[in-house]
Amino acid sequence: MQEFFQNTILPAVMKFVNTRGIRAIKDGLVYSMPLIIVGAVYLLLFQLPVESLANFVASTGAVPFLAHGYTSTFQITAIIAALGVAYQWAKNEGLEPFSAAIISLAVFLILIPDYIAGAGPDGANVAGLDKTWLAGQGMIGAIIAGLLVGLVYSWFIKKDIRIKMPDGVPDGVAAAFTGLIPAAVLITGAVIVYALCETLFHTTPIELIYVFLQTPLQGFGDSLVGVIVFETLIPLLWWFGVHGATVVGSVSSTIATTNNLENADIFQKLIASGMSRSEAVAAMPANGGHIFTDAFVNCFQAITGSGVTMGLVIFMVFFAKSAQMKQVGKLGLGSGIFNINEPILFGTPIVMNPQLFIPFVLAPVIGNALAYILTAIGFIPYTTGVTVPWTTPPILSGLLCIGWQGALMQIIELVISFFLYLPFARAVDNELYANEQAAA
Repeated sequence: MQEFFQNTILPAVMKFVNTRGIRAIKDGLVYSMPLIIVGAVYLLLFQLPVESLANFVASTGAVPFLAHGYTSTFQITAIIAALGVAYQWAKNEGLEPFSAAIISLAVFLILIPDYIAGAGPDGANVAGLDKTWLAGQGMIGAIIAGLLVGLVYSWFIKKDIRIKMPDGVPDGVAAAFTGLIPAAVLITGAVIVYALCETLFHTTPIELIYVFLQTPLQGFGDSLVGVIVFETLIPLLWWFGVHGATVVGSVSSTIATTNNLENADIFQKLIASGMSRSEAVAAMPANGGHIFTDAFVNCFQAITGSGVTMGLVIFMVFFAKSAQMKQVGKLGLGSGIFNINEPILFGTPIVMNPQLFIPFVLAPVIGNALAYILTAIGFIPYTTGVTVPWTTPPILSGLLCIGWQGALMQIIELVISFFLYLPFARAVDNELYANEQAAA
């Protein structure tokens, strides 16, 4: 099995992960994370899950300002994705990246529809951008714009098809003229695509992307099968020594982030319709809410690290007889609380250890499948866009993102982890203890 994986599966996986497009997506989307996390704080503050606290915040008159902070961060993430993906593509190619990012922004804005805002001072209609597409719904279109711009821009520069300025011209001016030819080609191409979509299909490119590409991707990621596939691949890759969260996250994080942004938008529209917070949360499923979101991942997938190894750590610290397991458990306890478990993966070891393979794979699969099912049947509320950094300790992350149900589910997942690891960990511990006794 190891030989087959190392020689056949792993090379194909790593080739995919290291493609220019996947690297650009993975690194480019990171630029939006500060906005998402800060925006989530504003969202939490003006929609606190405790009614008395929410009423107090409302009585201070701070809600409009907190909402403005939320909309100015959360609802421009697709713009950041368009900038970031093209920027990282050009940067990874060793080229001046900012010009590519600016061109990508223009291309993305061309792809989305205008809306009529109403009558201006002179009585004419005022057109503007449709903000619907500046966050979750436009995310895949923004990524596609970034990828295409990064590819075409890099090709032009590498082929030296550009305007060259004489020596002595400031670098900033020279860089601006360097991107002029690829900018003209890419922007003209985007305008032509927009015109064709409007003429032939009476819609816009971003709407076609949303219907035929983004919706199916979100549907797969938001299904029980999708969650099980992601949760099986992450520990499986880790067991062979490959960073499973990074590899699988290069695909799943795009879906989870997009779903999270859409949930925030749906939740805010329900609140704006006059619903209370509890009513809006209850109405999320019927209004297109998603289960698999950033918050779901951070609360249930990343809990104490890949493989939900805290159950193993608890056994090692409190029940193990061998000095080796006790010592490794103590080393891994502090980092495990913050969802970092490399000391356990390589110190126990779990990597390439057939004795711990079964619980390492099953613990996250069972825990996440159960969390998905309990959300689908209504016990765990849908997430509302509030998310936290993945290093937030369990129970606290569940409370902040979901409420007491999320914290309770995390406790259940940790209990499942402990009992799944118990018989396998005890067998390893007995073996190590016998070896230590024989050596003594």
